[in-house]
Amino acid sequence: MKQYCNQLRGDGRKEELLMAYFGESLTGIASEWYMDQEISHWHIWDDLARDFVRQFQYNVDIAPDRNSLSILKKRTTKSFREYAIKWRDQASRVKRPMDETEMVIIFLQA
Repeated sequence: MKQYCNQLRGDGRKEELLMAYFGESLTGIASEWYMDQEISHWHIWDDLARDFVRQFQYNVDIAPDRNSLSILKKRTTKSFREYAIKWRDQASRVKRPMDETEMVIIFLQA
C-alpha cells in the first residue's frame, strides 16, 4: 500500500485518485477482496486503507524470520525446485533483508 501511495504522490496525493485507482492496482486475493466490498462506505482514503490493512494485516503478522526459514523442510510430495522457489519467496519477506551469502547458508541449514 505504501508503494501505491508513493507512486501517486506526484498527483498531489489527491484522495479521489488514490481511491479510484487502488482497485486496479490489486491482483489475486486482494483484488477479489476489493471486488466484494461495498465501496460506497469509503468516504475518504483512510477508510479504504484502514479496511484493507485490517483484512491483510495477517501477512505482516506472520512474516517469516531467519529461524523459521532454517526449519522449513521439503515435503515429500514437492519437487526440490518447488521447495527452493517457496523457500526463496519466504526469504524475500524476512525483515532486515538477507544478502545472498546469508540466504545460501540458511538454505543449506534447512
